[in-house]
Amino acid sequence: MKKLKVNFYLKGDKKNADGNIAIYAKIYLGNQYSTFSTSKYISKVRWEKTSNLRNPLRIDNEVSLKSYLESLEKSIIDKYTELQKDNSITEEITPLYLKNHCFNPNSEEKLTLLDIISKHNNYFKKQVLKGDRAKGSLEKYERMKDVISEYLQLKYKLKDIPFEKVNRQFVFGLDEYLRFERKHGGKSGLANNTTVKYIRNISSIVSHSKTMGLVSDNPFSIYDKSLNEVDTVYLTLEELKKIETKQISNRRLDVVRDIFLFSCYTSYAPVDVMNLRKGNYSLDSDLDSWIHTKRQKTGVKTNVLVIPPLKRIIEKYKDDPECTEENRLVPNRSNSNMNAYLKEIADLCGIEKNLTWYVGRHTFATTVALANNIPMEVISQIMGHKRITQTQHYAKLLDGTVKQHMKGLSENFI
Repeated sequence: MKKLKVNFYLKGDKKNADGNIAIYAKIYLGNQYSTFSTSKYISKVRWEKTSNLRNPLRIDNEVSLKSYLESLEKSIIDKYTELQKDNSITEEITPLYLKNHCFNPNSEEKLTLLDIISKHNNYFKKQVLKGDRAKGSLEKYERMKDVISEYLQLKYKLKDIPFEKVNRQFVFGLDEYLRFERKHGGKSGLANNTTVKYIRNISSIVSHSKTMGLVSDNPFSIYDKSLNEVDTVYLTLEELKKIETKQISNRRLDVVRDIFLFSCYTSYAPVDVMNLRKGNYSLDSDLDSWIHTKRQKTGVKTNVLVIPPLKRIIEKYKDDPECTEENRLVPNRSNSNMNAYLKEIADLCGIEKNLTWYVGRHTFATTVALANNIPMEVISQIMGHKRITQTQHYAKLLDGTVKQHMKGLSENFI
């Protein structure tokens, strides 16, 4: 019989209108656990001062709260004892099983892996509709559901699988399937980074279910493969100027060129460019122009000073019918259309690089910012990164910058 333990703790990110913090419980059975909310709140100061309500109490509501938690703990212990004596139970009694029998005694729900993905994606869809998450991220998770369905059908001949059956063999079997067998672009097998990202995505989905108390464990957390570092593609100053000065009479390509340059001079990712409206554009007290917004992916404020080439683009589309209807700074284009047309622009300009919309973001970090001695910390803030290590991935040192610094160094060793 596994030893049962119930711990109560404060969940700092869950507060009520009075600023009090939610009290959560954690049920331990051996090395497994499951968490749930007690629906009770207390101030952090009183929780610590009373040693988690273990000290003698004089405040009535705290006395009642302590009594409630003790009663809750006793009911869990009693239910565990009862289940242990029930000979009709053939499956393992896990913390999640115990929790469900304590608080959802009539629930017979057996979650499958696709159930868990659907619950996560439905919740994520609500976040997208509210504007808190990106539509592209939702598409990524919806694609994950298709990948899992294909894997189950081809390798297990199943339409779905009980979540409790997802084990180490399943996880690394998925890695093998993606890496060597999944069809993509007429070929069999995906690249390492694509494979790793897929499994990180399903792990993120299951982690959400664990947080919500739907499952007690994330079997994908054992996955230990890592991403290979990929060289960032960016434009040199010469290539950037080639695109900027190229005479293009075709409006379709001209608009795409301008939107791409917009990213080159702001560092904004595609979704952030398309979210911009004229209200994001304003003057400060010195009459300098700024774009004020937040990165949709990270929620970080990314205010950008409008430099001359960027201002020319904004002025160009100020009265454009495509922009005025929805109050946009630049016309609306999809990521796929942008990338297809950028390849045409690269050919027109004689640029032998795989030109995508994200190359504009990389170009800002290197050619526009780093090569002009903008500090890494400032670049990180503009790009909306939460950690400077993210910026270092984008901002590859240019030969000219290296030479500039090494020249100064060499003068000290004449």
